Amino acid sequence: MVQAQAWPEKPIKLLTPSTAGGPPDAYARALADHMAKALGQAVIVENVPAGGGMIAAQQIMRAPADGYTLLVNTAGMMTITPHANPRAQYKGSDFTQICQGVDAALVLATHAPSGPKNYGQLVQWLKAQNPPPTYSSYSPGSPAHFLGYQLSESLGVNMTHIPYKSSPPQITDMIGGVSPFGFVQIATAAPHIKAGKLTAHATTGDKRSPLLPDVPTLAELGLPQLTTSVWFGLSGPKGLPPAITQRLTTLHQQMVTTPEFKMRMTTSGLNPTPDICGTAFMEKMSRETERWARIVKATGFAAD
Repeated sequence: MVQAQAWPEKPIKLLTPSTAGGPPDAYARALADHMAKALGQAVIVENVPAGGGMIAAQQIMRAPADGYTLLVNTAGMMTITPHANPRAQYKGSDFTQICQGVDAALVLATHAPSGPKNYGQLVQWLKAQNPPPTYSSYSPGSPAHFLGYQLSESLGVNMTHIPYKSSPPQITDMIGGVSPFGFVQIATAAPHIKAGKLTAHATTGDKRSPLLPDVPTLAELGLPQLTTSVWFGLSGPKGLPPAITQRLTTLHQQMVTTPEFKMRMTTSGLNPTPDICGTAFMEKMSRETERWARIVKATGFAAD
């Protein structure tokens, strides 16, 4: 208890399962800045993109439960990776789940100069390709990966998956026409859509994205089973002292309501999500884990 009351007495490390510039990194850096101001200690963001977040999660599992090593978690790493990668050896309840911070839909997009201009044309284009087309995702075993599988199944088109390590290289190859089609993170794709380098066909949220208000949702196009939002949040090692957990929870809930945080997240295409903390966060994780477990099993996917 004395240790928890004194916390923090030294810098805090915040592991982030993303390359610098990726959407989880934007949330991580805003979180680190807020924590540093509120706690009076440096908060150092360390990017650990390998394994779709699995490596970062495993590092947190090995870290002392003292509040000096924390984790930016993602929907993929917490609800999909445990079923998609036999080496993960963890589940959501193996951590102290503090709060969800932001969420965002994905966008189904294509290389603009040579690609279809709307969803109807996209379906025709996909069905006409011989051999069948490829689709990209920002990480194997991510929501973008399995949404591509679900779309392939819904359209009866046997598409091949091309995985990337994070959003920026996926977008680069889409713009270059190397891998011209896939589900991408809105935060990374929106500037290129607005610049005419990518064409947006549909978003995956339960309502239209404020960043792309003219783009229909997949549910509007008759594919409600593909409705998905990705999210990022804050975790610690299992057994984090309750006093530290509560302090981080309070700090996080204060942060998501500040104008500065809202502005930074809006700029990054992310929506602040207050009041999803502790038990509510864990229950949401459990529901989504059940959904993705079924889809992972149906695909037969197992990470290398």
